[in-house]
Amino acid sequence: MDANTSSCDHSREARETHVRILEAAQKLFAEKGLDATSVRDITASADCNVAAVNYHFGGKENLYLESFRAMLKPLRDQRMAMMSELMERDPAPTLEGYLAGFAEGFLEPLVDESLGRRFMLFVSREITDQRLPPGFFLDEFIRPLIELAVSSLDRFGVPMTPERSFYCVFSMIGQLLHAVKGRHMSVEIERTGAVPFDLEGFVDHFVRFTAAGIRACALDESAVGKPFTGGENAQ
Repeated sequence: MDANTSSCDHSREARETHVRILEAAQKLFAEKGLDATSVRDITASADCNVAAVNYHFGGKENLYLESFRAMLKPLRDQRMAMMSELMERDPAPTLEGYLAGFAEGFLEPLVDESLGRRFMLFVSREITDQRLPPGFFLDEFIRPLIELAVSSLDRFGVPMTPERSFYCVFSMIGQLLHAVKGRHMSVEIERTGAVPFDLEGFVDHFVRFTAAGIRACALDESAVGKPFTGGENAQ
């Protein structure tokens, strides 16, 4: 075996070890949390030695961060690509068509019982016991989605102030995340009827409910060109 072949084999083995550690860590951190998961738990599941975690990730805390980021980035990028595709269609879809595409693209990966459940467990743990750097989830996932979605609303015939658009999009994402979390919780406690959730039925409801809300905001002429003051305008 020549030196080049040996180097390639070593590089491939290192990449495979990196992936095994990451996948094992995602599963264990989601199920048990950071504190209850030891490095030995991870390396036993990944079939590697303890030193490999430090070599590849620099320790357990950084592995937790990279485990979350490895799930977050493809989910975020997939949604942003979906929204960009909707915005570029000619002719542009209706508001209802845009909302349906937004919901379907947002929900489909998350309703998967492995990836979706794992992601939602991570998010739930972070809400109650924050272990990621401050602002990480907001900056890496929520903010890019909101900024792109806010910039797209005008294309669908609903002119609003930026602040009003922000609240609409924030509410859209909140509905979808809540629906997915409720679905996973319902399955876990074996009460599948506790949350009325099938993808097609929920998307239909989301589109009707959200389109009506967005149009109600757009029809509020006092909001156009003025700051949204929340409770004062809600009387």
